[in-house]
Amino acid sequence: MIKEIVIDGNNFSTLSEFYEEAEKKLTRGLDWKIGRNLNAFNDVLRGGFGVHQFGGPLKIKWINSDKSKKDLGWAETVKYIREQLTNCHPSNIPSIKKDLKKAENKKGEILFDIIVGIICSHEHVELKME
Repeated sequence: MIKEIVIDGNNFSTLSEFYEEAEKKLTRGLDWKIGRNLNAFNDVLRGGFGVHQFGGPLKIKWINSDKSKKDLGWAETVKYIREQLTNCHPSNIPSIKKDLKKAENKKGEILFDIIVGIICSHEHVELKME
């Protein structure tokens, strides 16, 4: 049986709040918190963390996704990249600075698009946006 969850864009406005929403919906019943990063979100989508089995079918209905696209747009993307810059290995600084400059000039992908890409990269996950 396919597990269906609803992510509601009205429940968050920042990337940090998105992680909280995703955790509430994808990891119910755990006695620990998931990492607050895109790699951890990707891992949770694989399954085995509470609501669906590893590789098991999952349908994500993302309601109020237009609001999420605005909220996880350029400003939040720039903020995210700046945070990466403070936590990255020194050898990654030039690359991240380049990404930051692109985002500041509104070029490249916004966080919303990156998150959608992560979701869609999982063959067992179906995404429906409303």
